[in-house]
Amino acid sequence: MVVPEAVRQLRPPVPARLRRWRWYGHDLYTLALLGIYSILGIAFYPAVEKASAWLLLNAVVAMVIVGLAWADRPGSPRWVRLLHWLYIAPVIYLMYQEVHAYVPAVNPRLYDELLIAWDLALFGTHPTHWLARFAHPLLTEYLQTAYMLFYFLPLIHGAELLWRRRFHDAAELARLMAFGFYVSYLCYFVLPAIGPRFTLHDFRQLDQELPGLWLTPRWRAYINAGGGIPPGAPDPEKHVHRDCMPSGHTMMTLLNLLLAFRFRSRTRWLLAVAGMSLIVATVYLRYHYVVDLLAGALCTLGVLWLEPRLHRLLRRVGWIQDHLDGRLEGRTV
Repeated sequence: MVVPEAVRQLRPPVPARLRRWRWYGHDLYTLALLGIYSILGIAFYPAVEKASAWLLLNAVVAMVIVGLAWADRPGSPRWVRLLHWLYIAPVIYLMYQEVHAYVPAVNPRLYDELLIAWDLALFGTHPTHWLARFAHPLLTEYLQTAYMLFYFLPLIHGAELLWRRRFHDAAELARLMAFGFYVSYLCYFVLPAIGPRFTLHDFRQLDQELPGLWLTPRWRAYINAGGGIPPGAPDPEKHVHRDCMPSGHTMMTLLNLLLAFRFRSRTRWLLAVAGMSLIVATVYLRYHYVVDLLAGALCTLGVLWLEPRLHRLLRRVGWIQDHLDGRLEGRTV
């Protein structure tokens, strides 16, 4: 679809220095987070484990983003445009791993006792204790598998949008998901916590108290490794990431679901079933307190309110040049 000239004229003028560059919202959000991380790495250098390596990695990632923004110009090959979108997936996970180098240095206190008290005030009991009455190996297997889908659900959604050439929607999904993930990472500095599987339960007895069937032990091992726990560590609570509050699993799953229904994506009902199962799993499997989920839901609403306004501002001042060229402008339903 060719954009009418009247619509073109409404677009804000792009500064000459950026006219041949294509900056997406997720580019600038990632560069901003890399800047924050780098400042923290320098300010807390003695207390940050592998600070030099993280600072070097930040510089490399920043250069890759700048290179993609330069290469993705009108008339560039489609694979460049695709790479400019898809690089965000591994970088989001990389940014998740990096934040945990800074959280203990910036805010070394754990706030699990406060979160436990809030849960008790709301429910009069510990939700993970109450849910234990429903424990069954088949249910555990299903919910542990659903929990493992966390990073895959946005990828499934994005793949559908790209396959259907819904490029505007794919770009909106990428920038909102990136912004949401980065907000959740920064929130970890406020109330670091390690979760009820360490505080209200015996982590070493989890396989006995919540046994699954075939896949559960393997899924748990992957999650533990991704959460910073070395295999066979005698003191896993000292290694695990302090990322309970807010629940990023709840926040980002809800954000993905809301966008799927806004875009009327064909996978929206599949994402809804898997996503809601995932959210239940966060408490059933003892990764989160319920107040973490409530905070994550509130953060979702905050992201949906703030990010579009920030994106419009960045476009208005000419910092984002994310218009798609003619061959990619249209929506395919």
